[in-house]
Amino acid sequence: MSKVVTFYNHKGGVSKTTTIFNLAHYLAESGAKILVVDADPQCNITELLLSPEIAALDDEQLNTGVEKELSGTSLLDILKPRIEGEIPRINLDEVIVNKINNNLDLIKGDVSLNSIEDDLAEAHGQRFSSKTHDKRTYVAIGDFLYRFGNEKGYDYILIDVGPSSGALTRSCFLACDGFFIPTAPDRFNVQAIKTLSSIINRWMNEHEEIYEQFLELGLPIKHGKPKFLGTTIQHFKIINGRPKPGFQLWMNRIPKVIVTDFFDVLSQHSTTEKDLTCGLDIDTINATQIPDFGSLAPLMQECGKAVFQISQQDTALIITSRVPWNGGTWRDAQRRISDYREKYEVLAGKLELI
Repeated sequence: MSKVVTFYNHKGGVSKTTTIFNLAHYLAESGAKILVVDADPQCNITELLLSPEIAALDDEQLNTGVEKELSGTSLLDILKPRIEGEIPRINLDEVIVNKINNNLDLIKGDVSLNSIEDDLAEAHGQRFSSKTHDKRTYVAIGDFLYRFGNEKGYDYILIDVGPSSGALTRSCFLACDGFFIPTAPDRFNVQAIKTLSSIINRWMNEHEEIYEQFLELGLPIKHGKPKFLGTTIQHFKIINGRPKPGFQLWMNRIPKVIVTDFFDVLSQHSTTEKDLTCGLDIDTINATQIPDFGSLAPLMQECGKAVFQISQQDTALIITSRVPWNGGTWRDAQRRISDYREKYEVLAGKLELI
């Protein structure tokens, strides 16, 4: 059965997209079948995963003057017929994924995806009403992901959500089986965790109010209680093998605020059969720490490869002379590339908590 996972923090700038990009590639490389769903109107994960196709289309447009659309079906294309009432459930046969490689598929993003925010918010607001249309819209994302994932045999579905607390993000979050909180080591991320706790508590409470009723009506509602799989910490620099002291200060505080503010919420919604904290504690909350990519970041974007898949020949792509890195520069890059692979191996292992 497919497991649905997201990286959610309503504060932006925490590298959730690059984390999903690299994790998806790691899992696919390891033999798992992966679907990435771009549920962020910024479409950053689509741009990363489809960078070769996008570059080819841009070159073609430059030469011919004709603009062509990206192939595949977007999440907006998938949801719109249900939202407009044309169909009771999403038709899986009409979904065309973008094939990234043999084990990795994408449901692409759409910059107009936020156009359905009001419809999803209305469905949430009308969840107690007798309007079947709104009820079907309320469960549409979770129902689609569950059916599509199992029909296609995906091991994991990774949803890239936007940094918001809107209706679209809420629908995606409640459809998940597990989630990570991506963070950066600074004051504002610590503050964001406190408000994130209240947001998720409200979402779970409101979903629980209608859960049994929807089941009685035969509607395919998800449990709405994803497990917390830990935090990821990014956007920090390493000096002499350790995070700089200014970063380490906040890296130490993030687990503490998770325990004091967030675990209370998770405990309220846990049961004897399902512990939403996954047994994590202050020493194990942090799933992984990923230092800045530095000069490897533009390579990742240019090649459309995971950071740990970059080759020496790839480095020529970002140098005017087109001469690959060599000597000490390449040896240092190799060391960092190997370190990043280990980081994502650890992160992938946390999925077993679901």
